[in-house]
Amino acid sequence: MKQLVFYNQSAGKSAQLDSLRDSLSAHDTTWVELTRDVEIAHEIHEFLTTGGQTVIAAGGDGTVHAVVNGMMQIEHSKRPKMAIVPLGTANDFAGTLHIPDEIKDAVAVIHHGATTAIDVVRIRGEGLDRYYSNVAAGGNCVRVSEELTDEIKARWGALCYLRGAIGVLADMQSYRITADLDDQRIENLDTWAVLIANGKTNAGRIEVAPHASPSDGMFDVIIIRDGTVLDMVDIVAKNLTGQFLESEQVLFRKAKRIRLQSNPPMRFTLDGELIDEQPIEFEVIPGAIDTFVGPEFQG
Repeated sequence: MKQLVFYNQSAGKSAQLDSLRDSLSAHDTTWVELTRDVEIAHEIHEFLTTGGQTVIAAGGDGTVHAVVNGMMQIEHSKRPKMAIVPLGTANDFAGTLHIPDEIKDAVAVIHHGATTAIDVVRIRGEGLDRYYSNVAAGGNCVRVSEELTDEIKARWGALCYLRGAIGVLADMQSYRITADLDDQRIENLDTWAVLIANGKTNAGRIEVAPHASPSDGMFDVIIIRDGTVLDMVDIVAKNLTGQFLESEQVLFRKAKRIRLQSNPPMRFTLDGELIDEQPIEFEVIPGAIDTFVGPEFQG
């Protein structure tokens, strides 16, 4: 097997890279460190000319996000298989795919496991055309991400996202949105946040879309209505007890496409990547990338 590994030297578990190198040493493996100068699509094109078969994202959700965007620049019929070795702080999408956290077990999935055609989501706006595989989180979710520092991430690990929320809860901003979901319109709704989920968890394995499947050709839309601090406490409590979608403050729909307008403009993070442009349209791309999944993945 010919493998191309994109790795993030600063990922949360990057100290395990030596172990990963040992685990992959029996195969023809090319290593590319992700830096600002790396053109991922170009590297994949070159890899394919040598008979390459599998592209591995070794890092967290940000690494997976970068690799997915590179893969989507490749013609579908020529697109290689993708695998994930979770080395990040949260590894949300790897969790949805039931990829084991232990390196040797994750590598075993690559060499002995099965692939599933995984959906990705295309997001467009003025000056914006990107893809993501896990969750787009907009509104006050972005403010939580901005609270996070490298020190908080190092100290709190996956819980850093809850730590970052503390400074936002007392000063939640409201957004008035109009959304067209397939053939349904939601008009002039005051909200705190919008999440458009292909995977089940976000922000450190917090389950925000328990019914989401990255292989059903749809995404889950979760809209959190505006309210009071007590309403937010209720939402958090229901999330911890697995009843998040049952909250009166939460609106849940499944869709293939959504057009979104917000006042003020709503910024989003795509799998942790902050984008300043306002997204206008989200559209699922069914079965976009054949991806190795863990044995417990059921779609």
